[in-house]
Amino acid sequence: MKVAVIFLSVLSLSFSAPHARKVFHEHAEDFLDLIMDEAGHEISHLFEHYIEFEEFRKSLDYMRTSNFKNLVYEMESLPEFKAVIDFLENDNIDILYFIDRLNVMIEDIQTKKSRHNLSGRDMSAYINDCVAVFPKEKLIALYDQKIAEDEEFKVAMDNLMSDEWNQIWEALWESETFLAEAKILSENGIDLRVLLQELKAVFGQF
Repeated sequence: MKVAVIFLSVLSLSFSAPHARKVFHEHAEDFLDLIMDEAGHEISHLFEHYIEFEEFRKSLDYMRTSNFKNLVYEMESLPEFKAVIDFLENDNIDILYFIDRLNVMIEDIQTKKSRHNLSGRDMSAYINDCVAVFPKEKLIALYDQKIAEDEEFKVAMDNLMSDEWNQIWEALWESETFLAEAKILSENGIDLRVLLQELKAVFGQF
């Protein structure tokens, strides 16, 4: 079940006693834990069904290859991608933590079979179906709670809505090398824009 949730991909704060600061990926774990608790069973069933489809397995198989890992490393070496990482790291958002975690979870994926209502057969359809069963109201409430109670989380979110971030992000998508790499991913069933929509949904931004 957890493989399915983390593949998408990535606890309420205490009102009483003071708590230590959290690095950003710990906040992300809170959102993922909420999804696991509320929708993990449904997401697991979706995964078990999608694994039957050749289109979906093609993407999973590709993500296990050295070609995929090398492509990720090439992306990390792009100046525009480094600018994205540097910006995120200023708010303690370690994107490499999530990439490494995804790699571990991919290696643990096992083939199963089941039945569920589906909207398609490929990776994008799987992601969209998973997002559809997210506990939207609770994720939004958790996001609002963190914004109200954790100043560092609020600052990080505000920075991700800033003009500076938009300029850095747009520069990445204007890179011919990055677009060529994104095209390779798309040819293997991995749509980066769909993944980004899913990431927003994890944090209650629908």
